[in-house]
Amino acid sequence: MTFYTLEESDGFCPERVRWLNARPFSAKEGSRGSVYEAEELRSMQPLPSERYEMCEWRSCKVAPDYHVTVDYMHYSVPFELIGSQVDVRLGDGTATVMPGSDAVAEHARLRGRKGQYSTIVEHMPSAHAAMDSPWSPERFSSWAHRIGAATGEAVDRLLASRPVVEQAFVPARNILGLSKAYSPQLLERACARSNALGAVPSYTALKNAVLAIRAADADTRASGRAPSSEQGGDLVDRAKSAGRLRGADAYRRGGDGAC
Repeated sequence: MTFYTLEESDGFCPERVRWLNARPFSAKEGSRGSVYEAEELRSMQPLPSERYEMCEWRSCKVAPDYHVTVDYMHYSVPFELIGSQVDVRLGDGTATVMPGSDAVAEHARLRGRKGQYSTIVEHMPSAHAAMDSPWSPERFSSWAHRIGAATGEAVDRLLASRPVVEQAFVPARNILGLSKAYSPQLLERACARSNALGAVPSYTALKNAVLAIRAADADTRASGRAPSSEQGGDLVDRAKSAGRLRGADAYRRGGDGAC
């Protein structure tokens, strides 16, 4: 058969399919059409209401701020699940949280800038302090102010920067943990630098500042001077006091400057 238009082909195919289905089998009674009507039709199930979607599965622990973190994005769950292990199903457009076989939260999947939050109001506790939990704004603020005024100011700024205060709990804990990993004095000086810039503090920025201040203090002690509590840990140009090497020509065999 030769067709010159798509319409001609479309008109021929249905009739040809009906002919094939009605053609008798060569080795047994009936045809494709009769077998379908008598046996296959009653066994068929309706098509799914939704298209099949490829997805990824992750296992997460619900943080004290009642969010799970997947691919650097934060999705809320009912606060009663704090501390529980849950599964997260990541589809093309949704993130579904499942502590078992049933879904307890479904969010539009976040993309782009890391650290975004998707928080459903119904997941929030009416009063976080009423849960008798050590995770509260007052607890973090009090801890920070015990370290020093600059640390207290930095943590208070962090707590005030989030639309939902619980979103700042994990960053605040990590920042205050620097006082244990290094020292309260180093964290206080790093926070003073951050406050002077007027920036909302982050764990990474403050850790880098702590390391820079500690390195600057070590250089100062090595030079015989006592480290200053006001020293900011700025980068030092060591090239001013470094030795100099002659160029490659000075070491070439047979050259004028050969050693």
